[in-house]
Amino acid sequence: MRPRLSGRLIAKRLRRRVREREKRHRRRGGSRFWKAARASRPPRFVRIYLPRELNLRHSSHRQVTIAACRSIRETFLRDKHDIILDFSRTRTIKAEGMLLVVAELDRAIRMAPSSQVVQCRLPPPLDHETRVVRQVLEQIGLLHRIGASSQAPSKGDDEYDESVRHWRYATGTRVDEKPGDVLEAHEGRVAPALMQSMQVGLAEALINSGHHAYQADRQDGCAPFREKRWWMFTHERDGLLTVTVCDLGIGIPRSLPLTWDRAILKRVGAIFTGVEPQVAAIQMALVLGQSSTGQTHRGRGLPQIWNATQASSAGGVGISSGKAYVGFDSATGVAHDMQFKTDIQGTMISWTFQVEAADGTG
Repeated sequence: MRPRLSGRLIAKRLRRRVREREKRHRRRGGSRFWKAARASRPPRFVRIYLPRELNLRHSSHRQVTIAACRSIRETFLRDKHDIILDFSRTRTIKAEGMLLVVAELDRAIRMAPSSQVVQCRLPPPLDHETRVVRQVLEQIGLLHRIGASSQAPSKGDDEYDESVRHWRYATGTRVDEKPGDVLEAHEGRVAPALMQSMQVGLAEALINSGHHAYQADRQDGCAPFREKRWWMFTHERDGLLTVTVCDLGIGIPRSLPLTWDRAILKRVGAIFTGVEPQVAAIQMALVLGQSSTGQTHRGRGLPQIWNATQASSAGGVGISSGKAYVGFDSATGVAHDMQFKTDIQGTMISWTFQVEAADGTG
Protein backbone atom coordinates (compact mmCIF):
# COMPACT_ATOMS: atom_id res chain seq x y z
CA MET A 1 0.00 0.00 0.00
CA ARG A 2 1.42 3.39 -1.08
CA PRO A 3 1.91 5.96 1.65
CA ARG A 4 -0.43 8.93 1.45
CA LEU A 5 1.21 12.14 0.27
CA SER A 6 0.69 15.36 2.13
CA GLY A 7 -1.19 18.19 0.44
CA ARG A 8 1.97 20.28 0.50
CA LEU A 9 3.98 17.63 -1.36
CA ILE A 10 1.21 17.13 -3.92
CA ALA A 11 1.08 20.88 -4.59
CA LYS A 12 4.85 20.98 -4.98
CA ARG A 13 4.79 18.18 -7.55
CA LEU A 14 1.98 19.84 -9.48
CA ARG A 15 3.89 23.11 -9.63
CA ARG A 16 6.98 21.29 -10.88
CA ARG A 17 4.96 19.57 -13.61
CA VAL A 18 3.47 22.90 -14.70
CA ARG A 19 6.94 24.43 -14.94
CA GLU A 20 8.21 21.48 -16.98
CA ARG A 21 5.26 21.69 -19.35
CA GLU A 22 5.81 25.42 -19.75
CA LYS A 23 9.50 24.90 -20.63
CA ARG A 24 8.59 22.29 -23.25
CA HIS A 25 5.97 24.66 -24.64
CA ARG A 26 8.48 27.53 -24.93
CA ARG A 27 11.06 25.30 -26.64
CA ARG A 28 8.48 24.53 -29.33
CA GLY A 29 8.01 28.25 -29.96
CA GLY A 30 4.44 28.30 -28.68
CA SER A 31 2.36 31.38 -27.94
CA ARG A 32 3.16 33.28 -24.76
CA PHE A 33 -0.47 33.12 -23.82
CA TRP A 34 -0.30 29.55 -22.58
CA LYS A 35 -3.72 28.78 -21.11
CA ALA A 36 -2.48 26.63 -18.23
CA ALA A 37 -0.05 29.30 -17.10
CA ARG A 38 -2.45 32.17 -17.62
CA ALA A 39 -5.18 30.44 -15.67
CA SER A 40 -2.93 30.00 -12.63
CA ARG A 41 -3.68 33.49 -11.35
CA PRO A 42 -6.18 36.27 -11.98
CA PRO A 43 -4.86 39.10 -14.18
CA ARG A 44 -3.86 42.38 -12.53
CA PHE A 45 -4.12 44.92 -15.30
CA VAL A 46 -2.56 48.36 -15.33
CA ARG A 47 -3.47 50.64 -18.22
CA ILE A 48 -0.61 52.43 -20.01
CA TYR A 49 -1.68 55.29 -22.27
CA LEU A 50 0.43 55.81 -25.36
CA PRO A 51 0.90 59.48 -26.34
CA ARG A 52 -0.93 61.32 -29.08
CA GLU A 53 2.24 61.32 -31.19
CA LEU A 54 5.02 58.72 -31.06
CA ASN A 55 8.07 60.76 -32.00
CA LEU A 56 11.70 60.99 -30.83
CA ARG A 57 12.85 64.09 -32.70
CA HIS A 58 10.52 66.65 -31.13
CA SER A 59 11.34 67.41 -27.51
CA SER A 60 7.86 67.26 -25.97
CA HIS A 61 6.73 64.21 -27.99
CA ARG A 62 10.03 62.50 -27.24
CA GLN A 63 9.52 62.99 -23.51
CA VAL A 64 6.09 61.33 -23.42
CA THR A 65 7.14 58.55 -25.83
CA ILE A 66 10.09 57.64 -23.62
CA ALA A 67 7.86 57.92 -20.53
CA ALA A 68 5.50 55.32 -22.05
CA CYS A 69 8.45 52.99 -22.67
CA ARG A 70 9.56 53.45 -19.07
CA SER A 71 6.04 52.60 -17.87
CA ILE A 72 6.12 49.37 -19.87
CA ARG A 73 9.40 48.37 -18.22
CA GLU A 74 8.46 49.36 -14.69
CA THR A 75 4.90 48.04 -14.71
CA PHE A 76 5.39 44.82 -16.65
CA LEU A 77 8.93 43.83 -15.67
CA ARG A 78 9.62 45.39 -12.30
CA ASP A 79 6.15 45.33 -10.72
CA LYS A 80 5.01 42.14 -12.52
CA HIS A 81 1.60 43.55 -13.47
CA ASP A 82 -0.34 42.68 -16.60
CA ILE A 83 -0.74 45.69 -18.86
CA ILE A 84 -3.20 47.20 -21.31
CA LEU A 85 -1.50 49.26 -24.00
CA ASP A 86 -4.03 51.99 -24.70
CA PHE A 87 -3.59 53.62 -28.12
CA SER A 88 -7.00 55.31 -28.01
CA ARG A 89 -5.37 58.76 -27.84
CA THR A 90 -2.69 58.10 -30.49
CA ARG A 91 -3.11 59.97 -33.77
CA THR A 92 0.40 60.23 -35.29
CA ILE A 93 3.13 57.60 -35.53
CA LYS A 94 6.72 58.31 -36.53
CA ALA A 95 8.89 55.30 -37.35
CA GLU A 96 11.57 55.91 -34.71
CA GLY A 97 9.08 56.47 -31.89
CA MET A 98 7.08 53.39 -32.87
CA LEU A 99 10.20 51.22 -33.18
CA LEU A 100 11.35 52.19 -29.69
CA VAL A 101 7.95 51.22 -28.23
CA VAL A 102 7.93 47.92 -30.16
CA ALA A 103 11.48 47.11 -29.04
CA GLU A 104 10.77 47.88 -25.38
CA LEU A 105 7.58 45.83 -25.46
CA ASP A 106 9.21 42.88 -27.23
CA ARG A 107 12.12 42.94 -24.78
CA ALA A 108 9.71 43.06 -21.82
CA ILE A 109 7.69 40.13 -23.15
CA ARG A 110 10.82 38.05 -23.70
CA MET A 111 12.05 38.76 -20.17
CA ALA A 112 8.80 38.39 -18.21
CA PRO A 113 7.17 35.14 -17.04
CA SER A 114 4.83 33.65 -19.62
CA SER A 115 1.91 33.98 -17.22
CA GLN A 116 1.91 37.76 -17.62
CA VAL A 117 -0.56 39.18 -20.12
CA VAL A 118 -0.45 42.13 -22.51
CA GLN A 119 -3.65 43.48 -24.00
CA CYS A 120 -4.25 46.34 -26.40
CA ARG A 121 -6.88 49.00 -26.89
CA LEU A 122 -7.04 50.60 -30.33
CA PRO A 123 -8.47 53.99 -31.23
CA PRO A 124 -11.97 53.77 -32.73
CA PRO A 125 -11.84 54.03 -36.55
CA LEU A 126 -13.54 57.43 -36.63
CA ASP A 127 -11.34 59.23 -39.17
CA HIS A 128 -8.30 58.84 -41.40
CA GLU A 129 -5.80 59.37 -38.54
CA THR A 130 -7.27 56.67 -36.32
CA ARG A 131 -7.64 54.21 -39.19
CA VAL A 132 -3.97 54.68 -40.08
CA VAL A 133 -2.91 54.06 -36.46
CA ARG A 134 -4.90 50.81 -36.40
CA GLN A 135 -3.39 49.71 -39.71
CA VAL A 136 0.17 50.48 -38.58
CA LEU A 137 -0.17 48.38 -35.42
CA GLU A 138 -1.34 45.46 -37.54
CA GLN A 139 1.16 45.94 -40.37
CA ILE A 140 4.20 45.84 -38.06
CA GLY A 141 2.90 42.72 -36.31
CA LEU A 142 2.37 44.28 -32.88
CA LEU A 143 -1.20 43.01 -32.54
CA HIS A 144 -0.11 39.48 -33.46
CA ARG A 145 2.81 39.68 -31.01
CA ILE A 146 0.51 40.31 -28.05
CA GLY A 147 -2.23 37.93 -29.17
CA ALA A 148 -4.65 40.67 -30.25
CA SER A 149 -5.00 39.75 -33.92
CA SER A 150 -8.77 39.67 -33.55
CA GLN A 151 -8.67 43.48 -33.27
CA ALA A 152 -6.78 43.88 -36.55
CA PRO A 153 -8.37 45.77 -39.45
CA SER A 154 -10.00 43.22 -41.76
CA LYS A 155 -8.53 44.17 -45.14
CA GLY A 156 -5.89 42.97 -47.53
CA ASP A 157 -2.43 44.49 -47.72
CA ASP A 158 -3.26 46.35 -50.93
CA GLU A 159 -6.17 48.12 -49.20
CA TYR A 160 -4.01 49.67 -46.49
CA ASP A 161 -3.25 53.36 -46.62
CA GLU A 162 -0.29 54.20 -48.88
CA SER A 163 1.70 55.46 -45.89
CA VAL A 164 1.23 52.12 -44.09
CA ARG A 165 1.31 49.19 -46.47
CA HIS A 166 5.05 49.28 -47.19
CA TRP A 167 6.15 49.03 -43.56
CA ARG A 168 8.07 45.85 -42.67
CA TYR A 169 9.35 44.70 -39.29
CA ALA A 170 12.23 42.38 -38.35
CA THR A 171 14.12 41.44 -35.21
CA GLY A 172 17.00 39.11 -34.47
CA THR A 173 20.15 38.42 -32.51
CA ARG A 174 22.55 37.56 -35.35
CA VAL A 175 23.70 39.64 -38.28
CA ASP A 176 22.97 36.85 -40.75
CA GLU A 177 19.35 36.36 -39.71
CA LYS A 178 17.59 39.15 -41.61
CA PRO A 179 19.66 42.22 -42.55
CA GLY A 180 20.97 40.84 -45.83
CA ASP A 181 17.45 40.12 -47.04
CA VAL A 182 16.35 43.67 -46.25
CA LEU A 183 18.54 45.20 -48.95
CA GLU A 184 18.81 42.23 -51.31
CA ALA A 185 15.12 42.65 -52.05
CA HIS A 186 16.11 45.93 -53.71
CA GLU A 187 19.06 44.56 -55.69
CA GLY A 188 19.25 46.24 -59.08
CA ARG A 189 17.15 49.19 -57.94
CA VAL A 190 19.84 50.85 -55.83
CA ALA A 191 23.03 52.23 -57.33
CA PRO A 192 25.70 49.50 -56.93
CA ALA A 193 28.13 51.69 -54.97
CA LEU A 194 25.35 52.84 -52.64
CA MET A 195 24.07 49.28 -52.25
CA GLN A 196 27.51 48.03 -51.27
CA SER A 197 28.02 50.84 -48.75
CA MET A 198 24.60 50.29 -47.27
CA GLN A 199 25.01 46.52 -47.01
CA VAL A 200 28.38 46.88 -45.29
CA GLY A 201 27.11 49.70 -43.11
CA LEU A 202 24.01 47.81 -41.98
CA ALA A 203 25.89 44.58 -41.28
CA GLU A 204 28.63 46.35 -39.32
CA ALA A 205 26.16 48.53 -37.45
CA LEU A 206 24.45 45.37 -36.20
CA ILE A 207 27.77 43.69 -35.41
CA ASN A 208 28.75 46.72 -33.35
CA SER A 209 25.34 46.70 -31.69
CA GLY A 210 25.93 43.18 -30.45
CA HIS A 211 29.58 43.78 -29.61
CA HIS A 212 29.33 47.09 -27.76
CA ALA A 213 25.72 47.89 -26.89
CA TYR A 214 25.30 45.05 -24.39
CA GLN A 215 28.72 45.03 -22.76
CA ALA A 216 27.40 46.59 -19.54
CA ASP A 217 24.19 46.92 -17.53
CA ARG A 218 21.62 49.19 -19.15
CA GLN A 219 20.80 50.72 -15.74
CA ASP A 220 17.06 50.88 -16.39
CA GLY A 221 15.96 49.33 -13.09
CA CYS A 222 15.32 45.89 -14.64
CA ALA A 223 17.28 42.67 -14.74
CA PRO A 224 19.95 42.50 -17.47
CA PHE A 225 18.72 41.45 -20.92
CA ARG A 226 20.81 38.45 -21.95
CA GLU A 227 20.02 38.66 -25.67
CA LYS A 228 22.05 40.90 -27.97
CA ARG A 229 18.95 41.75 -29.96
CA TRP A 230 18.21 44.36 -32.62
CA TRP A 231 14.88 45.59 -33.99
CA MET A 232 14.26 47.00 -37.48
CA PHE A 233 11.65 48.75 -39.62
CA THR A 234 11.93 49.24 -43.38
CA HIS A 235 9.64 51.40 -45.47
CA GLU A 236 9.63 52.18 -49.19
CA ARG A 237 7.61 54.98 -50.71
CA ASP A 238 7.97 57.52 -53.54
CA GLY A 239 11.32 56.14 -54.66
CA LEU A 240 12.90 56.28 -51.23
CA LEU A 241 13.75 53.33 -48.97
CA THR A 242 14.04 54.01 -45.25
CA VAL A 243 15.79 51.57 -42.92
CA THR A 244 15.49 52.17 -39.17
CA VAL A 245 17.30 49.86 -36.74
CA CYS A 246 17.77 50.08 -32.98
CA ASP A 247 19.20 48.26 -29.99
CA LEU A 248 18.36 48.67 -26.32
CA GLY A 249 21.91 48.72 -25.06
CA ILE A 250 24.01 51.24 -23.19
CA GLY A 251 24.32 53.75 -26.04
CA ILE A 252 27.31 55.32 -27.78
CA PRO A 253 28.13 57.89 -25.03
CA ARG A 254 28.59 55.07 -22.50
CA SER A 255 30.15 52.46 -24.81
CA LEU A 256 32.78 54.76 -26.32
CA PRO A 257 34.97 54.94 -23.17
CA LEU A 258 34.69 51.15 -22.80
CA THR A 259 35.82 50.59 -26.39
CA TRP A 260 38.57 53.13 -26.99
CA ASP A 261 41.74 54.11 -25.18
CA ARG A 262 41.33 57.24 -23.07
CA ALA A 263 44.27 59.01 -24.72
CA ILE A 264 42.74 58.50 -28.17
CA LEU A 265 39.38 59.79 -26.98
CA LYS A 266 41.02 62.87 -25.51
CA ARG A 267 42.78 63.70 -28.81
CA VAL A 268 39.64 63.21 -30.92
CA GLY A 269 37.45 64.97 -28.34
CA ALA A 270 39.56 68.11 -28.71
CA ILE A 271 38.03 68.52 -32.19
CA PHE A 272 34.57 68.93 -30.68
CA THR A 273 35.24 71.50 -27.97
CA GLY A 274 32.06 73.37 -27.10
CA VAL A 275 29.76 70.64 -28.44
CA GLU A 276 27.21 69.03 -26.10
CA PRO A 277 28.91 65.95 -24.55
CA GLN A 278 26.61 63.26 -25.91
CA VAL A 279 26.42 64.87 -29.34
CA ALA A 280 30.22 64.93 -29.34
CA ALA A 281 30.26 61.21 -28.47
CA ILE A 282 28.32 60.34 -31.65
CA GLN A 283 30.51 62.63 -33.74
CA MET A 284 33.62 61.06 -32.24
CA ALA A 285 32.28 57.59 -33.08
CA LEU A 286 32.00 58.67 -36.73
CA VAL A 287 35.59 59.93 -36.77
CA LEU A 288 37.00 56.93 -34.91
CA GLY A 289 35.15 54.48 -37.13
CA GLN A 290 36.65 56.03 -40.25
CA SER A 291 40.16 55.68 -38.85
CA SER A 292 39.83 52.14 -37.51
CA THR A 293 41.46 50.30 -40.41
CA GLY A 294 42.26 46.69 -39.70
CA GLN A 295 40.44 46.63 -36.37
CA THR A 296 37.30 44.58 -35.99
CA HIS A 297 34.07 45.75 -34.36
CA ARG A 298 35.26 49.36 -34.07
CA GLY A 299 32.12 51.18 -35.17
CA ARG A 300 32.78 51.31 -38.92
CA GLY A 301 29.11 50.74 -39.73
CA LEU A 302 28.11 54.29 -38.83
CA PRO A 303 30.73 56.01 -41.04
CA GLN A 304 29.80 53.72 -43.96
CA ILE A 305 26.17 54.81 -43.71
CA TRP A 306 27.02 58.45 -43.03
CA ASN A 307 29.45 58.79 -45.94
CA ALA A 308 27.18 56.98 -48.41
CA THR A 309 24.35 59.34 -47.49
CA GLN A 310 26.55 62.41 -47.89
CA ALA A 311 27.45 61.26 -51.40
CA SER A 312 23.77 60.85 -52.33
CA SER A 313 21.54 63.57 -53.80
CA ALA A 314 18.44 62.55 -51.84
CA GLY A 315 17.59 61.02 -48.49
CA GLY A 316 19.25 61.48 -45.16
CA VAL A 317 20.61 59.80 -42.05
CA GLY A 318 19.91 60.22 -38.35
CA ILE A 319 21.71 58.70 -35.38
CA SER A 320 20.07 58.79 -31.95
CA SER A 321 21.91 57.46 -28.92
CA GLY A 322 21.41 58.26 -25.26
CA LYS A 323 20.19 61.87 -25.16
CA ALA A 324 21.78 62.95 -28.44
CA TYR A 325 20.77 63.14 -32.09
CA VAL A 326 23.06 63.78 -35.07
CA GLY A 327 21.69 63.89 -38.62
CA PHE A 328 22.42 64.85 -42.21
CA ASP A 329 20.00 65.87 -45.00
CA SER A 330 21.29 64.92 -48.46
CA ALA A 331 18.97 67.30 -50.30
CA THR A 332 20.20 70.39 -48.45
CA GLY A 333 23.69 69.16 -47.55
CA VAL A 334 23.10 70.34 -43.99
CA ALA A 335 24.13 68.42 -40.85
CA HIS A 336 22.22 69.04 -37.65
CA ASP A 337 22.41 67.85 -34.06
CA MET A 338 20.64 68.22 -30.75
CA GLN A 339 21.00 67.01 -27.17
CA PHE A 340 17.69 66.33 -25.40
CA LYS A 341 16.88 66.02 -21.72
CA THR A 342 15.55 62.46 -22.12
CA ASP A 343 17.58 59.29 -22.80
CA ILE A 344 16.33 56.56 -25.16
CA GLN A 345 18.70 54.12 -23.40
CA GLY A 346 19.89 52.57 -26.60
CA THR A 347 20.95 53.51 -30.14
CA MET A 348 18.79 54.09 -33.20
CA ILE A 349 20.00 54.61 -36.76
CA SER A 350 17.64 55.69 -39.52
CA TRP A 351 18.65 56.39 -43.10
CA THR A 352 16.79 57.03 -46.33
CA PHE A 353 18.14 56.60 -49.84
CA GLN A 354 16.89 56.46 -53.42
CA VAL A 355 15.65 53.30 -55.12
CA GLU A 356 14.31 52.86 -58.62
CA ALA A 357 10.74 51.80 -59.19
CA ALA A 358 10.10 48.04 -59.18
CA ASP A 359 9.59 48.09 -62.94
CA GLY A 360 12.84 50.01 -63.46
CA THR A 361 11.11 53.23 -64.59
CA GLY A 362 11.74 55.26 -61.43
